[in-house]
Amino acid sequence: MYEWFEKNWFSIIVPLIVCISFIIVAFWIRFRLFEYLKFKTEQIKWIGKDILIKNLIIMVFYWILILGVYTAIELSSIKGAIYVFLSRFLISVFFISLIYPLYRITNGIINLYSDRVKKPLVKAFQNLKTALSIIFIVIGILIMLEIWKFPTTPFILFFIMGSAILFIVFKDELANLISGFEIINGEIIRKGDHIKLESGEEGTVHNVTWRHVQIKSLEEKIILIPTSKFIKFKIEIHRKPLKRAKEPFRFYTRLSIKELTGLKAKNLKELLIHIKEVPNSVIFYHTHDFIEEYHYLTPQPSNEFALWVGNALGYGSLSEKLSTIDIFEFSSIGELRRRLIDILEEYINTNPVDKNCDEGEEFHFIKSVSSIMPTPYIAHDLREFLQILKFISSNSLFFHMYEARLRLGRLVNDFSLWISENLHETELAESINSIDLYMYTIEGIREKLIFTIENYIEKEVAIE
Repeated sequence: MYEWFEKNWFSIIVPLIVCISFIIVAFWIRFRLFEYLKFKTEQIKWIGKDILIKNLIIMVFYWILILGVYTAIELSSIKGAIYVFLSRFLISVFFISLIYPLYRITNGIINLYSDRVKKPLVKAFQNLKTALSIIFIVIGILIMLEIWKFPTTPFILFFIMGSAILFIVFKDELANLISGFEIINGEIIRKGDHIKLESGEEGTVHNVTWRHVQIKSLEEKIILIPTSKFIKFKIEIHRKPLKRAKEPFRFYTRLSIKELTGLKAKNLKELLIHIKEVPNSVIFYHTHDFIEEYHYLTPQPSNEFALWVGNALGYGSLSEKLSTIDIFEFSSIGELRRRLIDILEEYINTNPVDKNCDEGEEFHFIKSVSSIMPTPYIAHDLREFLQILKFISSNSLFFHMYEARLRLGRLVNDFSLWISENLHETELAESINSIDLYMYTIEGIREKLIFTIENYIEKEVAIE
């Protein structure tokens, strides 16, 4: 034994050292490569990156181990049938180390996305995962048969024939799966929508699965339509038919032109005198039009008088008091004017010493000349109202939400009044009327209105 070892030690020790070296390198690369890839991909937001990195590292790890064993065998004195067997075995392990991680990557990504798709598609993703598992198993078996020199032709023919039979049997299911994914994930129709088919049938969408669209007809019958056929139909989608208003809502818009009056003030007393005498259109410009002009500021300044008193005259406490005036709590310009006068008179009586502003900083009184025009947009129900609300001009939105109280002489806006009186949706009307106009820009008001009405419509659909 000693003599044999002394004679063959090189062909044993060297392969062993090489194999151990490759094992050490494999473990070192596994941990170092993981840290490196994790650092390099920190900025990538794709949800499947961790699955991809983890399995690629496992793949590289096993490839290095296989390469180490193969190199050791080549350096050893192993020959003949044992060499052939070990070579085939290593090749088999190599392909398994390739196919299995690919299967894990595919399976993991499908699981990730199946958690994010809509509920009716979950079963379809599970079926897809099962089909891919079968494909990977078949590919693995074919590769193993080829490596070990077993005849693969009968197996391939059997697989092709079986696949063809399965395709013929389940072609409708496959078509439904693709169509169902397009309908559900693309939200072409939703539960509660009112639709009309080109065949003349119409009703409410009762349910949508990846196989069927279930329609509840006007006669309370459930009609099942395969998704593959449904996707080919011409469809009128009316969503859920909502309550129609007694009178439709006509959207108006307002164009405003500024006109100088020639009046100006350089101190508080002159400001007070002019506020008492100027037309309502001047007070309107320096309050309501001022809000519209500075609508992008949040919180919005209350009125231009407060801004001038603070900036030009330096009366901080008076400016703050004028700023606290909520111009939308007044249903007439006369009431608003009276409030401004009371605050200024009280301050002047308490502080009789007045001062002039710097030259060029005088307050110039401007008159608002408005022109009201109807738009072509008319809403008969809440859904039409919501669609128009998304694209009407900010001038139209300002007219109906901000100016309405003065025009109507009531503490309400046009939208709430119409919804309450013509649709009798008092809850929604109150929600809209309670929106704080100072807390949002005009576009912010639009977004708030859209959000409020969409939620209300969805709630109504869910109840039914």
